[in-house]
Amino acid sequence: MSEETAPIGGEHSSALQVLSANLKSSRTDTIIDIRSVLLEITFYESLARPYITGYLTLIDSERIFENFDVQGGEEIEIIIKRSTEIQSAKQIVQNYVIHSIENTYDTQEFTDVVVVRLIDKETFRSGLKNVNRSFEGTPDKIIHNIMVDYMDREDLLTSADQSKTESMKVIVPNMTPIEATQWIRNRAVNLNGFPFYLYKSALTNQYFFQDLEQMISKPCVNENAPFVNTQSAGSSTTKSRDVIIKKYEQSQTDDLYSLIRDGVVGSEQRYYDVTTGDFEIVDFNINNDLLVDIAELNPRQKKPLIDGYLACDDKSVSNYKSVIGSKISGGKVFSYEKSYDEAITEGDNRKKIKAYAAQKLMEKFQIKIAVDGSDFFHGNHYGVGNNVKVLIRSKSSDENNITIDRKQSGDYLIIAAQYVVDPVDGNCNVVLELAKFSNYQSDTYNT
Repeated sequence: MSEETAPIGGEHSSALQVLSANLKSSRTDTIIDIRSVLLEITFYESLARPYITGYLTLIDSERIFENFDVQGGEEIEIIIKRSTEIQSAKQIVQNYVIHSIENTYDTQEFTDVVVVRLIDKETFRSGLKNVNRSFEGTPDKIIHNIMVDYMDREDLLTSADQSKTESMKVIVPNMTPIEATQWIRNRAVNLNGFPFYLYKSALTNQYFFQDLEQMISKPCVNENAPFVNTQSAGSSTTKSRDVIIKKYEQSQTDDLYSLIRDGVVGSEQRYYDVTTGDFEIVDFNINNDLLVDIAELNPRQKKPLIDGYLACDDKSVSNYKSVIGSKISGGKVFSYEKSYDEAITEGDNRKKIKAYAAQKLMEKFQIKIAVDGSDFFHGNHYGVGNNVKVLIRSKSSDENNITIDRKQSGDYLIIAAQYVVDPVDGNCNVVLELAKFSNYQSDTYNT
């Protein structure tokens, strides 16, 4: 990756600048610059939702909220840029609407600290609109049409052109545009049975409609600057520049029992066609139907998170029909097009089971890490939907023979990110929520 593309870890001395932070409302022509009273800017992005949320913490000693008559719905525009010599670094422009006043703290006789809850402007506008009409086409085309017609956005970035999806006809039943796009996303799977995700980047304001197969297959954005939990790595004199993990934590990992009860290890699903009164049975085995495909997506990370050959009473857990479900599959609602949840063949139904299993597998092994966030602020998309390389040092290794913990280390998919900006000193921390689908085979510490 060239210097102009600003790889993570390429530069650590620069700080961020809040170029502007303006409070405005359609009820008045007054625009208030709130940069000088800002204490903290926090915003979130997630693979699970196509909108950004956030919080502002500020000092109100000038009766800003009283004089401006803040009622909720006022707009706040924030522009941030990283101080850097890299010419391709872009300004990060974020447009929010005040969702609510979360808290107000009395710190001195004439001073309050106010915490304002934010939601991005496009989502607020979406909440004012209603979609109640029919659409026809592939899921990505339907989502694109909803965004064009109701959100004035024509720039959806999608992997559906590489991972073809099947056409359908739907009637969106009284939803906001954002709700409608999420509803369509829930039905979308690629030809290999992997689910799609619709999400928004907090740093570029772009919308993405990407399938999980493509996301897992992408190279790590920090391949030459892995996130590591050992201070000695920061003194590396090689071309790589490791980024220190300030803190990491894990909770409720490796819950195999819940996955079994969710039917993603072994199950039997019966799909009924109400027009014929017939049904088909689809047996699902996570070893044969999902794990073999995931193992091919990352050449250095092939050890599965689930050993489907784990036996109970001399029978592999993946061969148990732990869940037997029944669903309506065919109704011939439209004479020439499939409806929302309709499938024509057993393969179509199997893809739906596989997509659900892949989504649940994402929950099995997750980790949260806190790292310096300034490297994310070049105006490029380094957040959710990208892969990052994480190396956690093995607790038993010594200085002369450093090895990694293969279970905690890995190439992880970013599923959520929380950015915390200090406008006073220009520092930024980012907390990444990460998930992986398999483990490294080697424990060699190699950056």
